[in-house]
Amino acid sequence: MTKTTLHKLLLGWLPVEWQDTIGTWHRYRLHGNKGTGNAIIARVDGSTFHGGLADRWKGIVSLYAFAKATGREFRIDYRFPFDLTEFQIPASYDWRLQEGELSDLISRVCLKRVTAQPTFDRMIRLPQDKQIHCYANRDWVEAINQQFHTSYTWGGLFAELFRPSQRLLKAMDTYRPRLTDDYIAVAFRLQNLFGDFKEYDYEPATPTRRQEILHLCRSYLQDLHRRTQKPILVTSDSQRFTQEIAELPFVICTNGKAAHADTIRNAPDEQYMKSFVDFYLLASAQEIYCAGTEEMYPSEFPLYAAKVNNRPFYRERLS
Repeated sequence: MTKTTLHKLLLGWLPVEWQDTIGTWHRYRLHGNKGTGNAIIARVDGSTFHGGLADRWKGIVSLYAFAKATGREFRIDYRFPFDLTEFQIPASYDWRLQEGELSDLISRVCLKRVTAQPTFDRMIRLPQDKQIHCYANRDWVEAINQQFHTSYTWGGLFAELFRPSQRLLKAMDTYRPRLTDDYIAVAFRLQNLFGDFKEYDYEPATPTRRQEILHLCRSYLQDLHRRTQKPILVTSDSQRFTQEIAELPFVICTNGKAAHADTIRNAPDEQYMKSFVDFYLLASAQEIYCAGTEEMYPSEFPLYAAKVNNRPFYRERLS
Protein backbone atom coordinates (compact mmCIF):
# COMPACT_ATOMS: atom_id res chain seq x y z
CA MET A 1 0.00 0.00 0.00
CA THR A 2 1.45 3.36 -1.01
CA LYS A 3 1.72 6.33 1.33
CA THR A 4 -0.89 8.21 -0.75
CA THR A 5 -3.34 5.27 -0.66
CA LEU A 6 -2.92 4.89 3.10
CA HIS A 7 -3.47 8.63 3.56
CA LYS A 8 -6.74 8.48 1.58
CA LEU A 9 -7.91 5.42 3.57
CA LEU A 10 -7.24 7.06 6.91
CA LEU A 11 -8.94 10.28 5.84
CA GLY A 12 -12.05 8.35 4.83
CA TRP A 13 -12.66 7.34 8.46
CA LEU A 14 -12.78 10.91 9.73
CA PRO A 15 -15.57 13.53 9.72
CA VAL A 16 -15.41 15.59 6.55
CA GLU A 17 -14.46 18.78 8.40
CA TRP A 18 -11.42 16.98 9.84
CA GLN A 19 -10.60 15.63 6.40
CA ASP A 20 -10.46 19.18 5.07
CA THR A 21 -8.21 20.35 7.90
CA ILE A 22 -5.81 17.41 7.63
CA GLY A 23 -5.89 17.59 3.87
CA THR A 24 -4.92 21.25 4.01
CA TRP A 25 -1.85 20.55 6.16
CA HIS A 26 -0.93 17.52 4.04
CA ARG A 27 -1.15 19.28 0.68
CA TYR A 28 -0.27 22.94 1.21
CA ARG A 29 2.81 24.71 2.48
CA LEU A 30 3.73 27.32 5.07
CA HIS A 31 5.88 29.07 2.48
CA GLY A 32 4.87 28.86 -1.15
CA ASN A 33 3.08 30.53 -4.01
CA LYS A 34 0.59 33.09 -2.73
CA GLY A 35 -1.42 33.05 -5.93
CA THR A 36 -3.92 35.71 -6.83
CA GLY A 37 -7.58 36.42 -6.11
CA ASN A 38 -10.20 34.64 -4.02
CA ALA A 39 -11.82 32.55 -6.73
CA ILE A 40 -13.73 29.32 -6.19
CA ILE A 41 -11.61 26.72 -7.96
CA ALA A 42 -13.19 23.41 -8.99
CA ARG A 43 -10.44 20.81 -8.69
CA VAL A 44 -10.27 17.46 -10.48
CA ASP A 45 -6.76 16.21 -9.86
CA GLY A 46 -7.06 12.56 -8.81
CA SER A 47 -6.38 13.21 -5.12
CA THR A 48 -9.87 12.04 -4.08
CA PHE A 49 -12.96 10.30 -5.46
CA HIS A 50 -14.45 12.34 -8.30
CA GLY A 51 -16.97 10.01 -9.94
CA GLY A 52 -17.62 9.70 -13.64
CA LEU A 53 -17.80 12.45 -16.22
CA ALA A 54 -21.42 13.44 -15.53
CA ASP A 55 -20.76 13.66 -11.78
CA ARG A 56 -17.76 15.88 -12.43
CA TRP A 57 -19.83 18.20 -14.63
CA LYS A 58 -22.55 18.35 -11.96
CA GLY A 59 -20.02 19.54 -9.40
CA ILE A 60 -18.30 22.01 -11.71
CA VAL A 61 -21.56 23.59 -12.90
CA SER A 62 -22.85 23.81 -9.33
CA LEU A 63 -19.68 25.53 -8.12
CA TYR A 64 -19.91 27.97 -11.03
CA ALA A 65 -23.52 28.76 -10.08
CA PHE A 66 -22.46 29.31 -6.48
CA ALA A 67 -19.59 31.57 -7.55
CA LYS A 68 -21.95 33.63 -9.75
CA ALA A 69 -24.53 33.92 -6.99
CA THR A 70 -21.93 35.08 -4.44
CA GLY A 71 -19.97 37.40 -6.73
CA ARG A 72 -16.75 35.38 -6.88
CA GLU A 73 -14.47 34.54 -9.78
CA PHE A 74 -14.49 30.90 -10.89
CA ARG A 75 -11.73 28.66 -12.20
CA ILE A 76 -11.37 24.98 -13.13
CA ASP A 77 -8.25 22.93 -12.39
CA TYR A 78 -9.08 19.71 -14.28
CA ARG A 79 -6.13 17.44 -15.00
CA PHE A 80 -7.13 13.90 -14.00
CA PRO A 81 -6.84 11.65 -15.87
CA PHE A 82 -6.62 14.14 -18.76
CA ASP A 83 -6.43 17.87 -19.29
CA LEU A 84 -10.00 19.05 -19.82
CA THR A 85 -8.94 21.59 -22.46
CA GLU A 86 -8.13 18.68 -24.78
CA PHE A 87 -11.89 18.22 -25.15
CA GLN A 88 -13.64 21.34 -23.84
CA ILE A 89 -12.61 24.99 -23.94
CA PRO A 90 -14.19 28.11 -22.43
CA ALA A 91 -17.37 29.43 -24.04
CA SER A 92 -18.52 32.84 -22.74
CA TYR A 93 -16.75 32.56 -19.35
CA ASP A 94 -13.00 31.96 -19.20
CA TRP A 95 -12.44 29.47 -16.39
CA ARG A 96 -8.82 28.63 -17.20
CA LEU A 97 -6.21 29.08 -14.49
CA GLN A 98 -3.51 31.55 -15.44
CA GLU A 99 0.14 31.00 -14.61
CA GLY A 100 0.85 31.82 -10.97
CA GLU A 101 -2.84 32.19 -10.08
CA LEU A 102 -3.19 28.97 -8.07
CA SER A 103 -2.01 29.23 -4.48
CA ASP A 104 -0.34 26.40 -2.53
CA LEU A 105 0.04 28.47 0.64
CA ILE A 106 -1.84 27.25 3.74
CA SER A 107 -2.76 30.77 4.82
CA ARG A 108 -4.29 31.55 1.40
CA VAL A 109 -6.33 28.39 0.74
CA CYS A 110 -9.61 27.04 2.10
CA LEU A 111 -10.02 23.38 1.12
CA LYS A 112 -13.56 21.99 0.78
CA ARG A 113 -14.42 18.39 -0.09
CA VAL A 114 -18.13 18.31 -0.82
CA THR A 115 -18.30 15.22 -3.03
CA ALA A 116 -21.37 13.16 -2.15
CA GLN A 117 -22.81 16.18 -0.28
CA PRO A 118 -26.49 16.58 -1.22
CA THR A 119 -26.54 20.24 -0.14
CA PHE A 120 -24.15 23.19 -0.31
CA ASP A 121 -24.49 24.01 3.41
CA ARG A 122 -20.75 23.71 3.97
CA MET A 123 -20.15 26.39 1.32
CA ILE A 124 -22.24 29.12 2.91
CA ARG A 125 -19.66 30.72 5.24
CA LEU A 126 -16.49 30.94 3.19
CA PRO A 127 -13.58 33.24 4.00
CA GLN A 128 -13.50 36.22 1.65
CA ASP A 129 -9.72 36.58 1.63
CA LYS A 130 -8.84 33.05 0.48
CA GLN A 131 -9.01 30.89 -2.61
CA ILE A 132 -11.58 28.12 -2.22
CA HIS A 133 -10.21 24.82 -3.57
CA CYS A 134 -13.25 22.62 -3.90
CA TYR A 135 -14.03 19.02 -4.85
CA ALA A 136 -17.69 18.56 -5.78
CA ASN A 137 -19.81 16.12 -7.81
CA ARG A 138 -23.46 16.90 -7.00
CA ASP A 139 -26.05 19.12 -8.68
CA TRP A 140 -26.98 22.06 -6.44
CA VAL A 141 -28.39 24.40 -9.08
CA GLU A 142 -32.02 24.35 -7.93
CA ALA A 143 -31.00 24.68 -4.29
CA ILE A 144 -28.81 27.66 -5.19
CA ASN A 145 -31.75 29.25 -7.03
CA GLN A 146 -33.90 28.89 -3.92
CA GLN A 147 -31.20 30.24 -1.60
CA PHE A 148 -30.15 33.24 -3.70
CA HIS A 149 -33.37 33.90 -5.67
CA THR A 150 -31.60 33.27 -8.97
CA SER A 151 -33.01 31.53 -12.05
CA TYR A 152 -30.07 29.53 -13.33
CA THR A 153 -30.56 26.44 -15.45
CA TRP A 154 -28.04 23.63 -15.56
CA GLY A 155 -27.96 23.70 -19.36
CA GLY A 156 -27.55 27.47 -19.47
CA LEU A 157 -24.63 27.38 -17.04
CA PHE A 158 -23.01 24.50 -18.93
CA ALA A 159 -23.27 26.50 -22.16
CA GLU A 160 -21.60 29.52 -20.53
CA LEU A 161 -18.69 27.37 -19.42
CA PHE A 162 -18.03 24.93 -22.23
CA ARG A 163 -17.79 24.46 -25.94
CA PRO A 164 -16.13 21.53 -27.74
CA SER A 165 -12.47 21.80 -28.65
CA GLN A 166 -11.47 21.52 -32.30
CA ARG A 167 -10.26 18.01 -31.60
CA LEU A 168 -13.65 17.01 -30.19
CA LEU A 169 -15.55 18.71 -33.02
CA LYS A 170 -13.53 16.72 -35.54
CA ALA A 171 -14.40 13.48 -33.76
CA MET A 172 -18.10 14.41 -33.67
CA ASP A 173 -18.11 15.38 -37.35
CA THR A 174 -17.51 11.76 -38.36
CA TYR A 175 -21.10 11.01 -37.31
CA ARG A 176 -22.86 14.12 -38.66
CA PRO A 177 -23.45 12.86 -42.24
CA ARG A 178 -25.41 9.88 -40.89
CA LEU A 179 -27.56 11.86 -38.45
CA THR A 180 -30.65 13.69 -39.68
CA ASP A 181 -31.95 16.84 -38.00
CA ASP A 182 -34.63 14.87 -36.16
CA TYR A 183 -32.74 11.85 -34.84
CA ILE A 184 -33.48 10.45 -31.40
CA ALA A 185 -30.98 8.86 -29.03
CA VAL A 186 -30.84 5.96 -26.59
CA ALA A 187 -28.15 5.43 -23.97
CA PHE A 188 -27.45 1.95 -22.59
CA ARG A 189 -25.24 1.85 -19.48
CA LEU A 190 -23.95 -1.71 -18.98
CA GLN A 191 -20.95 -1.06 -16.73
CA ASN A 192 -19.02 -4.35 -16.88
CA LEU A 193 -21.91 -6.69 -17.75
CA PHE A 194 -20.34 -7.52 -21.12
CA GLY A 195 -16.88 -7.81 -19.59
CA ASP A 196 -15.26 -4.98 -21.54
CA PHE A 197 -15.68 -1.84 -19.41
CA LYS A 198 -13.71 -1.82 -16.16
CA GLU A 199 -15.52 0.17 -13.49
CA TYR A 200 -14.82 -0.35 -9.80
CA ASP A 201 -15.66 -3.99 -8.88
CA TYR A 202 -18.65 -4.80 -11.10
CA GLU A 203 -18.73 -8.40 -12.32
CA PRO A 204 -19.59 -9.54 -15.88
CA ALA A 205 -22.90 -11.27 -16.56
CA THR A 206 -22.95 -14.90 -17.63
CA PRO A 207 -22.82 -15.55 -21.41
CA THR A 208 -26.47 -16.63 -21.33
CA ARG A 209 -27.58 -13.46 -19.55
CA ARG A 210 -25.58 -11.31 -21.96
CA GLN A 211 -27.53 -12.78 -24.86
CA GLU A 212 -30.81 -12.15 -23.03
CA ILE A 213 -29.84 -8.52 -22.37
CA LEU A 214 -28.82 -8.08 -26.00
CA HIS A 215 -32.14 -9.50 -27.20
CA LEU A 216 -34.15 -7.22 -24.90
CA CYS A 217 -32.23 -4.11 -26.01
CA ARG A 218 -32.45 -5.00 -29.71
CA SER A 219 -36.20 -5.63 -29.44
CA TYR A 220 -36.65 -2.32 -27.63
CA LEU A 221 -34.85 -0.42 -30.39
CA GLN A 222 -36.88 -2.14 -33.10
CA ASP A 223 -40.11 -1.20 -31.34
CA LEU A 224 -38.95 2.39 -30.79
CA HIS A 225 -38.09 2.74 -34.47
CA ARG A 226 -41.49 1.36 -35.51
CA ARG A 227 -43.19 3.97 -33.32
CA THR A 228 -41.07 6.97 -34.30
CA GLN A 229 -39.77 6.17 -37.80
CA LYS A 230 -36.61 8.09 -36.93
CA PRO A 231 -32.94 7.14 -37.00
CA ILE A 232 -31.63 6.23 -33.56
CA LEU A 233 -28.27 7.19 -32.15
CA VAL A 234 -27.10 4.54 -29.67
CA THR A 235 -24.42 5.22 -27.07
CA SER A 236 -23.03 2.72 -24.61
CA ASP A 237 -20.02 2.13 -22.39
CA SER A 238 -19.69 -1.38 -23.89
CA GLN A 239 -18.00 -1.69 -27.27
CA ARG A 240 -19.06 -5.35 -27.50
CA PHE A 241 -22.67 -4.28 -27.09
CA THR A 242 -22.57 -1.54 -29.73
CA GLN A 243 -20.86 -3.85 -32.23
CA GLU A 244 -23.88 -6.15 -31.96
CA ILE A 245 -26.49 -3.37 -32.02
CA ALA A 246 -24.86 -1.60 -35.00
CA GLU A 247 -26.19 -4.37 -37.26
CA LEU A 248 -29.67 -2.78 -37.07
CA PRO A 249 -30.07 -0.65 -40.24
CA PHE A 250 -31.72 2.33 -38.52
CA VAL A 251 -29.10 2.58 -35.75
CA ILE A 252 -26.00 4.80 -35.64
CA CYS A 253 -23.56 3.79 -32.90
CA THR A 254 -20.63 5.78 -31.63
CA ASN A 255 -17.49 3.74 -32.17
CA GLY A 256 -14.53 2.86 -30.03
CA LYS A 257 -13.69 1.72 -26.54
CA ALA A 258 -14.56 3.94 -23.58
CA ALA A 259 -12.60 4.46 -20.36
CA HIS A 260 -14.07 5.43 -16.99
CA ALA A 261 -12.51 8.70 -15.85
CA ASP A 262 -12.25 7.67 -12.19
CA THR A 263 -10.87 4.13 -12.55
CA ILE A 264 -8.60 4.15 -15.63
CA ARG A 265 -5.61 6.46 -15.26
CA ASN A 266 -3.53 5.90 -18.39
CA ALA A 267 -5.89 5.14 -21.27
CA PRO A 268 -5.34 6.76 -24.67
CA ASP A 269 -7.10 10.11 -25.05
CA GLU A 270 -9.45 8.63 -27.66
CA GLN A 271 -10.98 6.36 -25.01
CA TYR A 272 -11.74 9.29 -22.72
CA MET A 273 -12.95 11.38 -25.66
CA LYS A 274 -15.66 8.82 -26.52
CA SER A 275 -17.70 9.92 -23.51
CA PHE A 276 -17.51 13.56 -24.66
CA VAL A 277 -18.61 12.57 -28.17
CA ASP A 278 -21.48 10.55 -26.72
CA PHE A 279 -22.59 13.41 -24.47
CA TYR A 280 -22.66 16.10 -27.16
CA LEU A 281 -24.36 13.86 -29.72
CA LEU A 282 -26.96 12.84 -27.14
CA ALA A 283 -27.52 16.52 -26.33
CA SER A 284 -28.27 17.29 -30.00
CA ALA A 285 -30.97 14.61 -30.34
CA GLN A 286 -34.64 15.60 -30.44
CA GLU A 287 -35.53 13.10 -27.72
CA ILE A 288 -33.23 11.22 -25.35
CA TYR A 289 -33.89 7.87 -23.72
CA CYS A 290 -32.05 5.83 -21.10
CA ALA A 291 -33.06 2.17 -21.36
CA GLY A 292 -31.93 -0.85 -19.40
CA THR A 293 -32.68 -4.10 -17.64
CA GLU A 294 -32.85 -4.50 -13.88
CA GLU A 295 -29.08 -5.05 -13.58
CA MET A 296 -28.13 -2.16 -15.87
CA TYR A 297 -27.24 1.17 -14.28
CA PRO A 298 -29.89 3.95 -14.45
CA SER A 299 -27.33 6.49 -15.61
CA GLU A 300 -27.78 10.24 -15.23
CA PHE A 301 -25.33 10.86 -18.08
CA PRO A 302 -28.13 11.04 -20.72
CA LEU A 303 -30.38 12.98 -18.33
CA TYR A 304 -27.78 15.76 -18.10
CA ALA A 305 -27.17 15.62 -21.84
CA ALA A 306 -30.90 16.34 -22.21
CA LYS A 307 -30.55 19.37 -19.93
CA VAL A 308 -27.97 20.99 -22.23
CA ASN A 309 -30.57 21.86 -24.90
CA ASN A 310 -33.69 21.26 -22.79
CA ARG A 311 -34.67 18.09 -24.69
CA PRO A 312 -37.34 15.59 -23.54
CA PHE A 313 -35.86 12.75 -21.50
CA TYR A 314 -37.40 9.32 -20.88
CA ARG A 315 -36.27 6.39 -18.76
CA GLU A 316 -37.33 2.90 -19.89
CA ARG A 317 -37.17 -0.37 -17.94
CA LEU A 318 -36.70 -3.49 -20.10
CA SER A 319 -37.94 -6.88 -18.99
